[in-house]
Amino acid sequence: MHFNVHTFASGLALLCAGVAGYFLYAGRPTEPPVDVLLFAPNFSANTNTNQGTNAAASTVSSSSTLPLNETPRIVPAGMREYRNSTYRFSLLYPENLAVAVRDEGGGASTITFQNIEKAEGLQIFIVPYSGAQVSPERFRRDEPSGVRTNASNVTIDGVVAAAFTSSNALLGETREIWLIHGGYLYEVTTLKPLDTWLNGIMQTWKFL
Repeated sequence: MHFNVHTFASGLALLCAGVAGYFLYAGRPTEPPVDVLLFAPNFSANTNTNQGTNAAASTVSSSSTLPLNETPRIVPAGMREYRNSTYRFSLLYPENLAVAVRDEGGGASTITFQNIEKAEGLQIFIVPYSGAQVSPERFRRDEPSGVRTNASNVTIDGVVAAAFTSSNALLGETREIWLIHGGYLYEVTTLKPLDTWLNGIMQTWKFL
């Protein structure tokens, strides 16, 4: 959860006062613990894993040299399509969200989608990453709290991703989805009460 203090963290901090009125997403029923495959087996964070939707594959990678998928998408009323040819993905998002992109240097970027008035927002931090799994060192670098609970495997456009709850001193509890594809690590973050809202957006994610 790499927060850019001048974008996502400062923006969503302003909407935290409205979070109390949001429906909190009910936790998944507890299952026998399983590994969340995106993270290295010797991962030592505070974990509480639950059975996810896809636990068959142990690596997630894809060539970034393939031609871009230019197939037009059907965009429902009230939504817009965001496409990024550098990081090779697109998604559909509510048209009332303002989009901003910040270059973080070293090939990394932060993309934010926010509507302060409606207390809705998400951040995507993208960084070049050559591994097939997230190392403990990478996790500690991007998630200083070291918290990773209610973890499960989910599938985003055919790619195994890790969904989990974490925390931030400024924002409180957050819901995150991390995935690796085509030489990049994508870290998607929102406030925990927006878990269901985020899931709906992530189901529109397509790699190009």
